[in-house]
Amino acid sequence: MTEDVDALLRSVVDEGAALGIGYGVVDRTGLVHAGGHGVISEGGPRPEPSTAFRIASMSKSFTAAAVMLLAERGALCLADPVSRHVPEFAAVRLPTSDSPQVTVEMLLSMSAGLPTDDPWADRQESMSREEFGRLLTSGVRFVSVPGTAYEYSNLGYALLGRVVEAASGECFHAFVREQLIQPLGLTSTGYDTSVKAPGGVATGHVRVDGRWQALPFSEPGVFSAIGGLFSTVEDLALWVRWLADAFPARDGADPGPLSRASRRAMQQVQRARPAGDGPVGYGYGLVIHHEPEWGTVVSHSGGYPGFGSHMRWHPDSGLGVVALTNARYVSGSEKVAEALRTVLAEAADPPGPAPLWPETSEARTAVERLLREWDGASAGAWLAGNVAMDLDLARRRSRIERLVEEVGPLLEPSDALLRTDSPAHAVWEIRGERGSLRCEIRLTPEDPPKIQTLNVRRLGARDRREATRAASRHNAM
Repeated sequence: MTEDVDALLRSVVDEGAALGIGYGVVDRTGLVHAGGHGVISEGGPRPEPSTAFRIASMSKSFTAAAVMLLAERGALCLADPVSRHVPEFAAVRLPTSDSPQVTVEMLLSMSAGLPTDDPWADRQESMSREEFGRLLTSGVRFVSVPGTAYEYSNLGYALLGRVVEAASGECFHAFVREQLIQPLGLTSTGYDTSVKAPGGVATGHVRVDGRWQALPFSEPGVFSAIGGLFSTVEDLALWVRWLADAFPARDGADPGPLSRASRRAMQQVQRARPAGDGPVGYGYGLVIHHEPEWGTVVSHSGGYPGFGSHMRWHPDSGLGVVALTNARYVSGSEKVAEALRTVLAEAADPPGPAPLWPETSEARTAVERLLREWDGASAGAWLAGNVAMDLDLARRRSRIERLVEEVGPLLEPSDALLRTDSPAHAVWEIRGERGSLRCEIRLTPEDPPKIQTLNVRRLGARDRREATRAASRHNAM
């Protein structure tokens, strides 16, 4: 597995797309494999896991986490108008007279209606607060009504940096450093070249006329919130592990600094993207994908003058891949996506259905007993009141007994499920000597729950295909 990952990511350098690349594979324990190819600058050493690169727009996940942290502390609400925290934004003319106010949540989810602004914004990092205020008061354009559509906006995340400052009373860079970077032990992460990276700081490059040309670093400013961070593969492995550790939801200690619930919100689709083969939506500072075999995958790319980056992980398993390059806008995202699939195929099982409630399994057993011998006391104990109202129990019993007579005698039950939509739902097959029955139950939200849906019918051709797939999945486990 590691050999395949190495070959995939080494090819970014071998094919001439980047001067150097550093990368790592992450699981729930942290960094489990790392490599580097090429050089961090012409004539310089090979990238190490401790080499710092500009991570560009991957920084947005830190900005989003800072906003969520302030929301948890009650310093702001996601529904707040941006102008409550950035007064200059009140002068911005909205696209229509009936447009809603732009909110903090709209900025987080890329739905504020601001136009995509790559690569203009990448050259604005050092902008001062005063210059930023003049930019806002001089006018900002919209491409859609706020809150109605997805549109990637760097300006929106620069605004979030100002929101963080206003709500916290601190400099944005200091707040992220003190409240996220330091508590998480990210010792080689920061907003300028002074980061303490044992493997050195990579120099950004662009290829011009077949030759690599070094690019200068921009200084921290208002637009640092969109992509100004430097970090290493080692630190980003900790960051990815921390984000992925929000799954699954569970009882027990939640050390923070941001709660698991807020981290999960960052990794849920908050604004859908247009239909197609790409990502399905944007969360808060993160991109959400659906992989047909593996389900939800979370990522973010970064592109900056001289640098490119990509981080990608599978929340259910905690497996992820991070890659950093010192070539302008070369994120290696397709290679990283393939590398993650390689890791998952080797080390993870495809996701199965959510575990049933214990009561759902007990209800299934009770239904199988009723099919073999109807018992009024058991039916009364398990069936919610609506079941008899939907079809009186005498008629329901008669229909079930007729179905059992058609397919029976019934054989021993199987553990396999045909389908489940939730822990409170189960569809399964009961085989008889002359055919099979399809049984479906859904439980109520009461505690303890009862059966609110009880459907029993002959298993048809379509159900048979479903049963075959279910048996195949069950046997593979």
